[in-house]
Amino acid sequence: MTFKSKIIAFLSYVAVLFFFPLNFFCKDEFIQYHARQGVVMFILAVAITFTFWVPVLGWVCALAYLVIWFTGVINALTGKIEPVPVVGKIAEKVSLR
Repeated sequence: MTFKSKIIAFLSYVAVLFFFPLNFFCKDEFIQYHARQGVVMFILAVAITFTFWVPVLGWVCALAYLVIWFTGVINALTGKIEPVPVVGKIAEKVSLR
């Protein structure tokens, strides 16, 4: 695992819309894995924004999202290919090609 791969995988969680085209053409399986999870995390973040109409539910969902997001970022930076809770199983079914 190269440092460059870890940084690109990390950016898959932070700037998914900007780095999605880069990840789409990348052949590195490590980057592809985290790009898939990043895309699902982005969709989840958009869905969570609608829960803020219900105050308690919105805060609980946002806190859960932050825990899942932080887990993905740590996995990317440490070079692990491990599914994050909830999102990981969904992301394994996503194809970026």
